[in-house]
Amino acid sequence: MIPFLDLKFMNTQYKKEMLQATQNVIDSGWYILGKEVTSFEQEFAKFCGTDECIGVANGLEALTLILRAYKEMGILNNLDEVLVPSNTYIASILAISENNLNPILV
Repeated sequence: MIPFLDLKFMNTQYKKEMLQATQNVIDSGWYILGKEVTSFEQEFAKFCGTDECIGVANGLEALTLILRAYKEMGILNNLDEVLVPSNTYIASILAISENNLNPILV
């Protein structure tokens, strides 16, 4: 068998740091928002070379916000068509529909 993705190997070098970060969140009691999320957003924005970053819980929220931003910027408008691979995950369709856009499966 050819291994596809060895997460144990990839994360071993970061194990202590990840466990400490997890412990910090548990100890703080802030599982949503809180200083750990704010700190992550600031550090990730700096890493990306941008002023702002928004942490979200999952891919659906990320896709929904991206499409909403495109609408706010005038790149997309209500009822515009968005091409989506036909074997996509449902989150793609939900994010498009949530923004009053039309998913087109291709």
